[in-house]
Amino acid sequence: PARWAMRRADRPEADATAGARSGENDDGLEGIIPRGVLRSLLSALQHRDAATVRHARRTAMLATGMARHLKWEGRPLKVLEVAALVHDIGKIGVPDHILLKPGKLSADEAELMVLHHNVAVDVLQSCRVEPQVVEFVMQAHRFYDGFRENEYRLGRDVHQGARILAVADAYDSLRTDQTYRPGKPHDEIMQVLREAGGVQFDGNVVETLGRWIQQEGLPFDADEVSPREPASADGPASLECDTLCQIFSYLYVLESLYDGFYLVDSDLRFVVWNRGAETLTGRPAADMLGQTWTRELLKPSSADGHRLPEGQCPMQRVIADGRPMTTLGRIQSADGRWLDIESQAVPIADAEGRLHGVAEIFRNLSRTTRRPREYRELKIAASRDALTSLANRGELETQLALLLKDFHGGKSQGELFSVIFLDIDFFKSINDTRGHALGDRVLVDVARLLEQETYSGELVGRYGGEEFVVLCPGTGLDDAYRRAERLRNSLAAARIAELNDFKVTASFGVATVEEGDSVQSLLRRADSAMYMAKAAGRNKSRSLTVAEQSREEARPPEDIDPDPFVFRASFKACVAANMIVYKLGGFVNDYGARLKDVGETRAVLHVGSLGLWPFWGRRDSRRPVEVEVCFEAPDSPTSPGRRLTSPQIDVRVVVRPRGRIRNAETFERRARDVVKTLRSYFVAG
Repeated sequence: PARWAMRRADRPEADATAGARSGENDDGLEGIIPRGVLRSLLSALQHRDAATVRHARRTAMLATGMARHLKWEGRPLKVLEVAALVHDIGKIGVPDHILLKPGKLSADEAELMVLHHNVAVDVLQSCRVEPQVVEFVMQAHRFYDGFRENEYRLGRDVHQGARILAVADAYDSLRTDQTYRPGKPHDEIMQVLREAGGVQFDGNVVETLGRWIQQEGLPFDADEVSPREPASADGPASLECDTLCQIFSYLYVLESLYDGFYLVDSDLRFVVWNRGAETLTGRPAADMLGQTWTRELLKPSSADGHRLPEGQCPMQRVIADGRPMTTLGRIQSADGRWLDIESQAVPIADAEGRLHGVAEIFRNLSRTTRRPREYRELKIAASRDALTSLANRGELETQLALLLKDFHGGKSQGELFSVIFLDIDFFKSINDTRGHALGDRVLVDVARLLEQETYSGELVGRYGGEEFVVLCPGTGLDDAYRRAERLRNSLAAARIAELNDFKVTASFGVATVEEGDSVQSLLRRADSAMYMAKAAGRNKSRSLTVAEQSREEARPPEDIDPDPFVFRASFKACVAANMIVYKLGGFVNDYGARLKDVGETRAVLHVGSLGLWPFWGRRDSRRPVEVEVCFEAPDSPTSPGRRLTSPQIDVRVVVRPRGRIRNAETFERRARDVVKTLRSYFVAG
């Protein structure tokens, strides 16, 4: 397999010459993928399964269409197109009984099928394809699989091109007839993609696809079944297709039986560093490809832990004598751990015996089982909220810790990011009056809306109860506040859980990372800003900096209570201080209120009364409240030389329900009416 890959990788001039002889132009492929490599891979895939080639072409049309809609152009667009064309080439080596199975795959078959993505990456690395093509293919699979692994940093490592490719691939797969199910119509596909937004797919990219298709339609015939196919391979082309199929089958054996492998060329530069090698050593392929092999990289040692002397490493011995060898020993991972391994070093030589490179294959002797799919599913479950499928609190805090590490001295030192904290208004009343089933539907619908309205690279999670958090990498305070306002307005305008008589809103708090912040301090500041929005009347957004938070904490404590059954208001009364008691008396007489307590600057009234039962009734007179009124004259009511016709008295009102009331919205309406009436008695400004 390595010989073919190296021959193909080393023949760009021959491929270009072949293209010139056939009168074909380069189509912008220069520097992205050798033309002959692309032709050979697609021909072999056509030889293997024509339906997969058609799928790859339609996926490329969908991906580039979405990218243009997102203002992509030039070389990045061509890179994305090539990635879409080759993203399924690993299927060349899938056995017929799995690839063409007329039914759902078993767990073991599905696990083997998943390996085709790894095989595709192995071959593309061997052919020295543009690294971003390999990145898109690799990341699209991992994002599509619904699992962001810990080594991936939010918003930065999962490229938008990979997100686009994942959505395009899924759309065409759902649209196409399969042996075990018919294709789905557009509206049903979009519903599936939206429901999986944030779990398997980027919600923003899904919405882009919907808008683009609505405006321009599909870039191919919606009823297309069998478009024009290339001519079948014969002669030398057929022989090469058969050779490629054998190569891919061999790579499947490597991927399924061993824990990792790498390939170096004759100059000892890494040209393949497979997914297993990444996992085993903790070193990503992006850091390894192109580097030169040295003894200090993996620090190969004997089984008893002694460092191997110069010239005795398996790699050096194979180069020296040209014979393959197997050894037991130890290597060191990126985090310093020592791993017990079995190593097979295999020389790669041509028919004349010239050495072209060496492959080293590892088996991890420390592992007891190999069930990566089940392990992956367990990790997904551990990082996701069971109800909404958003990131859970633990995953949010993990990603936030990674962003903070970068900010305080990592690879993106000093790059700002923001946290948006939101809480659904009056959610308790929804659960209490309409049931927990409807409350769960509200949470799920709000989660889906947030996923659809956030940008690529942002992470939405459920922090707990009716609280959600949005992490916004590369975003300052002003931009994050505007983003919160957009989310707030979108939620207020949406129809959530098919509620016609209840508008679901939320209060938003925004904070941006500052020097000295920890996970707890940043979340606490965003949470405090959210409670400020609650205190200001709900369905509002507030932001808070460290300096503002310090000033707030230095102020005398106020009676800011997030309790939905406490209503507070204040106003200025345009009456003399000695007239306050008469104004209150008029209110008491007109509304049948009862004066329960009175002092120089405070009075407590009871308005309304209960019936035989301790529950609120349908009329205001059966919706009793306690009204606390506090009043005081300002320290400096007038400016020098200025005379007011009426003095101004500061009045603060606190309304609490009496009896049993579950609906916070009903209480708030009652409290507002009482305060409005009270204001009219004081000629309030």
